[in-house]
Amino acid sequence: MNKLFLLLLLVSLWACNNEVDLHMEGDPVPIVYCLLDPAGETQYIRIGRTYRGDSMVMERPPVTDSLLWQAQMEVYMEEYQAGTLLKTYEFLPVTGAPKDSGFFPQDALSLWSGRMKPVPGNEYRLYVYSGNMDLMVTARTTAHGLPEIIDPMKLPGRKVNFEAGQPFTARWYPGNYTGVYEMIFRIHYQDSSGSGIRFRSADYSSGGIYDIRHDQVLDYSMGGPSFFKAMAGQIEPTDSLVRRVISVEFMMISGGLDLSFYYRSVNDAGTNFTNFLDFTNLINGTGIFASRSTIRITNLELSNVTIDEMAHGNIMSSRGFLDSRGQ
Repeated sequence: MNKLFLLLLLVSLWACNNEVDLHMEGDPVPIVYCLLDPAGETQYIRIGRTYRGDSMVMERPPVTDSLLWQAQMEVYMEEYQAGTLLKTYEFLPVTGAPKDSGFFPQDALSLWSGRMKPVPGNEYRLYVYSGNMDLMVTARTTAHGLPEIIDPMKLPGRKVNFEAGQPFTARWYPGNYTGVYEMIFRIHYQDSSGSGIRFRSADYSSGGIYDIRHDQVLDYSMGGPSFFKAMAGQIEPTDSLVRRVISVEFMMISGGLDLSFYYRSVNDAGTNFTNFLDFTNLINGTGIFASRSTIRITNLELSNVTIDEMAHGNIMSSRGFLDSRGQ
């Protein structure tokens, strides 16, 4: 993808972004994170504040309490279809929820929730109003459509193969307004010992995949040494356990265009053409308002040759796995 085209596309899509820094150095800046889940019935928003400043300011970072946005706030969201307002949703503060769960888990962020199920293709507008700061933080995003997985699929005799030289190629139709993906193969296995049986899992991830094309089938290949190294990094060597692969679960995490630009801004920090380090689609604040979803395909099988490599290959042989013959 031509980087200059990406830059022009970003500017054209978000001409209404906050292009001018409205805050003086050292002043508090509202920070808002919201990832809409088209499959969820309840949506969550994390709200706090941060500080902008030069290196001298950042040498004296603020204490955690000062990052809490101690203010009376009104938080709500509007849903639009083809420019017509359909409904307004109120969000209320959540108490008692674990702060270490979900994306953006900083302790200083308050958690808000609202009952709604986003519709792919509809536009959503977020409003966070603080009376004592006389400030309105706003943002808008379009909920992305779920990708359609072509492969892997649960077909008779179809197995997932990660052997070197024969990588597994995932294929999918992209959803509308989708721009970033992550694929995770979760290997479920069983530990057996004299004291009993325990069920465990280890993940093999593609990492983030940035691709904003929507007019063709997308694909991505995984496997070879990277798979076995990922397994070895999560599964400890053993002399006392017998391990057996049970099944494979495939997960595709997808994000809307706004989340893809946010992801790209972090990856391209420091490059000349696409240094979007400060990318945000919030006005009068920083953070991200976007959509994110997960598709799961369970009870897949791992190929015999991959299982044999886990049992006898140089990288995994000390992990105690049985091969495809149970040896």
